[in-house]
Amino acid sequence: MDDEAIVGQIDYIEEQVDFLIELCNSLKSEKAELKGRIEILEGQLQEKNQSEAAFVEQRETIRGKIDGLMDRLNTYIDVDS
Repeated sequence: MDDEAIVGQIDYIEEQVDFLIELCNSLKSEKAELKGRIEILEGQLQEKNQSEAAFVEQRETIRGKIDGLMDRLNTYIDVDS
């Protein structure tokens, strides 16, 4: 192999290494963005779960009050009959 061919091979390898470094940097950046997005989505999910739990608790409270009112009405109707 002559010197020119060796230099050409080294240049090719150097280009490939530069490309791989650039690709790695790009992937690191994308990974950081995705981690940030995951954190945001996990926070939103936690807020949703808390809101849902509060809604269920509120619904149970309302249901209990309605049941209590219905019992009072039934007692009133039974007494009045």
